[in-house]
Amino acid sequence: MKIEKFRYLAGIIAAHPGHELVARTRLQKTVRLLQRKGLPTDYDYMTHFFGPYSEGIQADIGLLESFGMVSEKLDHTADGAPFYTLTAKPDCRLKELAPFQKYIDIMAAQQTVILELAATYDAFREQGDTHDQAVLRVRRKKGTKCDDGRLDRAFNLLRELELPMN
Repeated sequence: MKIEKFRYLAGIIAAHPGHELVARTRLQKTVRLLQRKGLPTDYDYMTHFFGPYSEGIQADIGLLESFGMVSEKLDHTADGAPFYTLTAKPDCRLKELAPFQKYIDIMAAQQTVILELAATYDAFREQGDTHDQAVLRVRRKKGTKCDDGRLDRAFNLLRELELPMN
């Protein structure tokens, strides 16, 4: 039986500690990198402010909310920037995600900015950039987010996820 991709989305949220995922950006990048690992969803991505972005994921969050599978709570950082916390019902967990749980756990342990840098670099590489070209584009797009070893941590994340870097 084929599982609708919005159910995978709820399952990914439910697979996080506390069935909770902080920040839409984190969800976007997690799904993007899981698709690269073979997650059977076909969300399309475009380059956006925070790297790869899928309108389909955002639309499916609304669908999940209307079905009562996921709730989304608006909050603000100390400097006033808005972010959302997504919480899935525990029964949204999917046994079909078991092969991906290791990768979900690895990404859940990372700062969102590291996921953002890793997914952006990976997207540029998928577009055909060499490593050096992709690094240059990430640095141009992300600026100081790449500093203090964060870009290297993004590369380490990609290695942990066993995604090609060469």
